[in-house]
Amino acid sequence: MSPDFIKRKILLLGDASVGKTSLIRRFVVDKFSDDYITTIGTKVTKRDLRLELGNRTVDLSLMIWDVLGQKGYKGIQESAFRGARGVILVFDVTRPETFESFDEYWVPRVRAVAGLIPMIIVGNKVDLVAVRADAEERVAVAAKKFAMTGFVSSAKTGENVEEAFLAIGNLVVQQPEAPEEAAEAGKEEGPLTLVGATDQIIVDFCREFGDMETGMPLVRQQLTRAGVDINAPSREGLRLAVEYLAEVEAGFKGAEDIEANKLRRLAWIKEAK
Repeated sequence: MSPDFIKRKILLLGDASVGKTSLIRRFVVDKFSDDYITTIGTKVTKRDLRLELGNRTVDLSLMIWDVLGQKGYKGIQESAFRGARGVILVFDVTRPETFESFDEYWVPRVRAVAGLIPMIIVGNKVDLVAVRADAEERVAVAAKKFAMTGFVSSAKTGENVEEAFLAIGNLVVQQPEAPEEAAEAGKEEGPLTLVGATDQIIVDFCREFGDMETGMPLVRQQLTRAGVDINAPSREGLRLAVEYLAEVEAGFKGAEDIEANKLRRLAWIKEAK
């Protein structure tokens, strides 16, 4: 029997520095580095799997979205959530507060946009704990609380990395073809911050360019060129980034549109507290 060919978008969500990027790197290219690189916006990686489901064979193309973990980037995160069919929630077993963020931040936000899609929990960095049983207990508690499958993992050693991705792969291929998505969540309340302004600038550029997936590599390049720290952006860095993004837009927009976009983005920086 010929295999079914299925393409699915999944998300890796969790706080900054829990090891999401390292898990993806281990899964896709089987490599690990101790260097920490902050994810700016989103990054999409692909890996193909063959799944044997009873008498059915599925060739699954996983589009894996690595979503930045810094809180306050609501626009970027919710844009990434749309169209997702599964989620791997990642926390650091050496930092209990990164698990608390599931209930307070990640789970309600992704469900508000993508609906009740399948999720699993991964407690990463088990190689760093002194007592393995403590990490296993934390993951068991997390899995029970959210009624999800849970794994302890290590991107460094590769433990349970393949198993976690296979688990979410098996769940997403069993979903109905077109699940109903929840409505888009509302805007953040409160004054605009520099993080919020950065978020708006990134989303705005990607929307003008076409979409998040194709626009984000250009945004990452220009924010890095401007020296913008995604964790603590400065006004000077953001103003420079806006100038660089305007240079990029010169390749596909008219002068009036470029100027209007630049003024709109600079106004957000000026408004930010």
